[in-house]
Amino acid sequence: MKKPTSPRGMRSAHTREMLLPISTATVQSLSLENHIALATIRTGRGSLDQVCCLLRVIYLAYLMRSETATGADVEPYRRAEAALDACIKRIKHDEPCLLLKQEQTVIERVLVLHDEQLAAVPKFRYLDACDRLQRYIGSERFSPIRGDAIG
Repeated sequence: MKKPTSPRGMRSAHTREMLLPISTATVQSLSLENHIALATIRTGRGSLDQVCCLLRVIYLAYLMRSETATGADVEPYRRAEAALDACIKRIKHDEPCLLLKQEQTVIERVLVLHDEQLAAVPKFRYLDACDRLQRYIGSERFSPIRGDAIG
């Protein structure tokens, strides 16, 4: 019998390293980068770079939402995306890059969810989500969260 040749028809064999959780040092580094982006915006010194970092985190967390019990609800990701959209609109109108208090709270909630995901998932799951996000960014669609909501 011939083995499947398509990527979808084959199960890739993961190395031992890929099956293990992400290293603690890497989890801490990623978490620190994400929380610094939020803290920078909180101080009023943020820019579109920090907003993009936070959008990336929101989308990665959304793509990995089934990996932890606390991350399954879609609503926190929608709220966080809406908060960042509001921040981007302020920037486009030459207003400061800032998040309102309630916007900060919803972003922080997703950052904490993502920290839990990073600590819990095997490395290959995280890299799969990163690959999915990269493919999504290259597509014509606006939002992976809104895309799921539509269909």
